[in-house]
Amino acid sequence: MVNRSAQSDDELVKAFAAGTPEAFEELVLRYKNSLYQYLMSLVHDEGAAGDLFQEVFLALHKHAADFEARGKVKAWLFLTARNKTLNYLRDRKEDVSLDAPDEEGNEFWHEVLPDGEAGQLEQLEQAEGAEHLKSVIDQLPPRLKEVIYLREYLSFAEMAEVLHKPLGTVLADCHRAVAKVRNMLIQEGTL
Repeated sequence: MVNRSAQSDDELVKAFAAGTPEAFEELVLRYKNSLYQYLMSLVHDEGAAGDLFQEVFLALHKHAADFEARGKVKAWLFLTARNKTLNYLRDRKEDVSLDAPDEEGNEFWHEVLPDGEAGQLEQLEQAEGAEHLKSVIDQLPPRLKEVIYLREYLSFAEMAEVLHKPLGTVLADCHRAVAKVRNMLIQEGTL
């Protein structure tokens, strides 16, 4: 008996494509929490997030035989989730864009982060209660909120791939998002 939890994502996709349904089940179990939480952070609707989650895995199910993973299954899942969410938001005709400038007019082309500043969100989480921090993050513009939630599950390089942005832009967006959260907490007097 093969230990599916010890297999890489690539091995699981190959096994499923070769006719092993347990491999697909392992992939779903492996990403059910992180992918669902990411979708919830974008749509704030449990039903919609559940539907989008199913659509992502239906796409993987449908294209598993043609899938060339090369170590990028996780990035592919998050990219597919993002694209399906953008389609969902567009179809709802809401005026929401994950790439829109923030309220200060900042576009997504920014300077690169100085070294050593990637861990600021973790510092804020330790200083604040998780629920309060989540409510503050939810006040961010969609583009900045998305990078914070993606950072919980993906490396900066994977984020750049999912967002179709240069690595420096992703780093700058993360820096801007953390700085904005920090400023909001300082203004509240909670930091």
